[in-house]
Amino acid sequence: MAYSKSALSSGYVLKVGLYTLFLLFVQSAWISRFPPPAFRIDLLLPLMFGTAIEWPPVLTLAWASGWGFVLDTFSGKFWGFHVGSYVVAVCLVNIVTERFELHSLLYQMLFVGACALGQSAALGLFLFLEAPAQFEVPASYLSLLIRSFLTVLVTPLIIYPINYVRGSKL
Repeated sequence: MAYSKSALSSGYVLKVGLYTLFLLFVQSAWISRFPPPAFRIDLLLPLMFGTAIEWPPVLTLAWASGWGFVLDTFSGKFWGFHVGSYVVAVCLVNIVTERFELHSLLYQMLFVGACALGQSAALGLFLFLEAPAQFEVPASYLSLLIRSFLTVLVTPLIIYPINYVRGSKL
C-alpha cells in the first residue's frame, strides 16, 4: 500500500468525527428533503471509503458499524441497510487494496460507484418487497441509478478532507 495505516492520532480521529457529524447534519437536514428521490444521496458511503483507505481495518469496521447504526436508528425503516452497506464497503476496500492502488481519484470514484449501485440495488429490492404496486419499475430504478451516479460525482469532495486533514500538521 502506498500509505501506511499506522497509529492514528486522537486529534485526527476527532477531526474526522466532527466532519462525519457535519456530513450527517447536511444529509439529514438538507439532502434527505430533496423532492426527487434521485437526489437523496448517501454522503457517508464515500466517507466510509475514505476512512477505509486511511485507517486500520478494525477501527474502520467499528467506525462504519457505529455510524451505520446511528443512521439506521434515525431512518426508522429498513434497519440494517446502512450498517450492512458501510461494513460491506469497508470490507471490500480492505480486500481490494491488496491488489489495486485505490489512491487514484478515478479508482475511488468507480469503487464508490460500485458500492452505491449495490446500495441502490438493496434499496430497490426493499422498496419492491415493501410496496410492489407503488413501486414503478422504470422510473424508480432510473432514480436509483441517478442516485448512484450522483454519489460518484460527490465522492472526491467528500474524501478530499479526510486526506487533507491526515496530511496537515493542524
